[in-house]
Amino acid sequence: KIDNLYKKIIKAGTYLALSIKVAEASKIIENVQRDVNISLINEIAIIFNRIGIDTSEVLEASSTKWNFLNFKPGLVGGHCIGVDPYYLAYKSKQIGYTPNVILSGRKVNNKMGKHIASSINKLTVAKRLKPEKCKALILGITFKENCSDIRNTKVYDLVQSLKKFNIEHDIVDPYVNSEDALREYGLKIFCDIPFQKKYSIIILAVAHNNFCKFDICNWESICDDGYVILDLKGIVPRIL
Repeated sequence: KIDNLYKKIIKAGTYLALSIKVAEASKIIENVQRDVNISLINEIAIIFNRIGIDTSEVLEASSTKWNFLNFKPGLVGGHCIGVDPYYLAYKSKQIGYTPNVILSGRKVNNKMGKHIASSINKLTVAKRLKPEKCKALILGITFKENCSDIRNTKVYDLVQSLKKFNIEHDIVDPYVNSEDALREYGLKIFCDIPFQKKYSIIILAVAHNNFCKFDICNWESICDDGYVILDLKGIVPRIL
């Protein structure tokens, strides 16, 4: 009955699974697979950062191999990828098996906000900037680009970790309802970038189209002297 209904309105067509269990399990492992793959790249990014290798350059080189899966490092939140692995892990433990790989991936991805904040703190110190005197601009707070969904966003974890280093911040997201963000997370969100301000720290957290359209002049106009840019999405011009 579900298939007959859905295939009338879904132009791409439908797939009739053998049971509801199979259908739900297929959706769960789709998100689990993405979560584990991203956690692997996040862990690699942490390692390369300590070695002093640019992860984006490594991924670009690796992508020339035909069977390489080009996942990107970053914050993993939302109501699917950041949640579904726990459903499967819960059921797995109920039947007596601990899913080590799945839970390990979750552990890595959950600590990325803290890791990014720590990296920012180290970069400011290396540039002889005092973190408590720096002002950060965080671009994007939704869990993915070009949407207004802030459920389980890991940008919130990043913000909380920055506070521990006494780094003040402004958050800009043109897609988010400011009242929703204030109610859910207690965060003040601006719709537009205050180009009249200068920031010592710029964090590109979400690759909204609005931010992807920035040219070199836009980026330079908001950077203070001795600035630090942490581009989590690989869209900021490298010449900066």
